[in-house]
Amino acid sequence: MIQTKLAAQVREKTGKGVAHRLRASKMIPAVIYGPHQEKPLTIAVDPKALRAAIQTAHRFNTILTLELDQGGSKTALLKDYQQDPVSRELLHADFYEVALDKPVTVPVPLVLVGKAQGVTEGGILSQNRRVIDVVCLPNQIPEKIEVDVTDMKVNQALHASDVKAPEGIALRYLTDFTIAVMSAPEVEAAAPAAEAAAAKPAKGKK
Repeated sequence: MIQTKLAAQVREKTGKGVAHRLRASKMIPAVIYGPHQEKPLTIAVDPKALRAAIQTAHRFNTILTLELDQGGSKTALLKDYQQDPVSRELLHADFYEVALDKPVTVPVPLVLVGKAQGVTEGGILSQNRRVIDVVCLPNQIPEKIEVDVTDMKVNQALHASDVKAPEGIALRYLTDFTIAVMSAPEVEAAAPAAEAAAAKPAKGKK
């Protein structure tokens, strides 16, 4: 996996006033936290540079090298962010420090592939969950995990336990949640009601 570099300014002061001045100078406040440091490190980053840094196939799971202006660097993932609800401009970012030789748990997109047998029979394929947590080394985080639905028939469902993890990657889930469901064709469900309506005599007629 390619690591993306992002410049970061270490800042000592915090608070609303500091954050306001940072945004006025086209920067946003941010923090780096994780198990490898005693307390969060407060920094400032360029929001446009941050957006550009995660414009990879891995998106949030892009490994970032935060180059500190005071020297040194931090390897991290973008864990969370805040943005203006109207302008959509970034207001704050949280980075989670990682070690390349230590496993991490991250959400990865689930992508359904193949033409399901049930669809050819008129069934409706619905995807209930679109991400699943994986545990692996940072450099092994997959862009996505594909789930083959070719053999799915009407009234069948796929669960988390049906997903095959790539080599070196473990899946983590607390419940065996449903990923996709193949519903019966709507015409079949509507047929009994239509037949009943046709059999019922109209009012005023014998």
